[in-house]
Amino acid sequence: MSAEGRRLVLLLSLSYAVSFVDRALVAVAGAPIKQAFALSDTQFGLLHGLAFVAMYCLCGIPFGWLADRADRRRILAGGLLFWSVMTAVCGLADSFALFFVARIGVGLGEACLVPVAMSMLGSAIPREHMARSVTVFLMGATLGNAAALIGGGRLLAWMADSTAWEAWGAAWVDAPDAWRVLFVVAAVPGVLLAVLALCMAEPPRTAGTPQPTAGGGLAAAARHLRSHASAYFFLTAATACSVTLAQAQAAWMPMFFSRRFGFGSGESAMMVGFIFLATAPSGQWVGGRVLTHLQRRGAPAPSNLLLAAAALLCLPAAAVFCLADDPDTSRAAYAAFNFLVFSATPAGLTGWQLLTPDRVRGVLIALLVSVVTLVGVGIGPGAVGLLIDRGFGDPQAIHLALLSVIALAALACAVTALAGLRSVAQSSRTQG
Repeated sequence: MSAEGRRLVLLLSLSYAVSFVDRALVAVAGAPIKQAFALSDTQFGLLHGLAFVAMYCLCGIPFGWLADRADRRRILAGGLLFWSVMTAVCGLADSFALFFVARIGVGLGEACLVPVAMSMLGSAIPREHMARSVTVFLMGATLGNAAALIGGGRLLAWMADSTAWEAWGAAWVDAPDAWRVLFVVAAVPGVLLAVLALCMAEPPRTAGTPQPTAGGGLAAAARHLRSHASAYFFLTAATACSVTLAQAQAAWMPMFFSRRFGFGSGESAMMVGFIFLATAPSGQWVGGRVLTHLQRRGAPAPSNLLLAAAALLCLPAAAVFCLADDPDTSRAAYAAFNFLVFSATPAGLTGWQLLTPDRVRGVLIALLVSVVTLVGVGIGPGAVGLLIDRGFGDPQAIHLALLSVIALAALACAVTALAGLRSVAQSSRTQG
């Protein structure tokens, strides 16, 4: 891989890290946000999921269409700037309605990132390095999530010390509202990255690839999707279930340890953040290495194999961390669970890259990302909250609600991934 390609991967990974800092802060500050706006668990799940994915899923396809024909640097820079401003607005919101609208704005801005990134990587990165590049890109998300949990949790824990907080912060913000500082500060890195995005070189499109016309691009994407419908269906369904495993638990883990074992909000967020930092990036790296190894050995549909294996292996660990009465046992099992779940995250994007030609990569991957985000982020966290409120009717049953969603998503992931082995293998060979 060239030095220019490595710089591109680094910038895109940092952008993804910033986007997940902005997403994760809702989970980090979940308890004070619920208190500030008097929210139920169901409302909190919707705020974390549906509010974000509403515009994220709707606008991903137009951004993918633009990524196939416009200057991708400017799209990325504009998205970074917009979602960073909306993150700051979240911190300044004085009502649940305004916070909800600002979260919709964050989703709108972030909708450009994955289709633009995948289009740029498809143009700049050789096929044999694709799995590794996608892995590094995705590692930005987990590092950003961990940074939000650790840094935000540390601030919340510090704010819990009223003497320390009043000595420093009482002059400009009340202690109960100090969580708002997290959102305002988190807006700054995105603005800086927007400037860097404009300074980078636009990767050349694949030589000999015709530039699609406005209607022709969508028509070409639809034709390609129909020609390989079975492969895309099974890979996308399995990926959606895998994203649910990652996102549903990520939204609730700080509250899980607080309710289950009595940890403070800040302490719980920091603990989850350190577990994420130790297990999620390493899991993604191992997953990327496994994909590369399987691809080099000519294994059929390596993405499907990885998705199925990770889903089945994570189930015992999920049962232990959800049901254990000892916090140390629960934390150790959660670390194993998180490693396995995140080892599968490079599989979907890598598989789509290998199935999709350059001329329609932006719009088609935007469509697929919208689908898996709607399921994993839009439905997953909300399903946990709904089960807590309406299914079990007890906030202390958070462990049972989590385990129910995890078990259903893991089994569905394994079944759909294995069902699509043959079709994904056949379609991938036609693109090679």
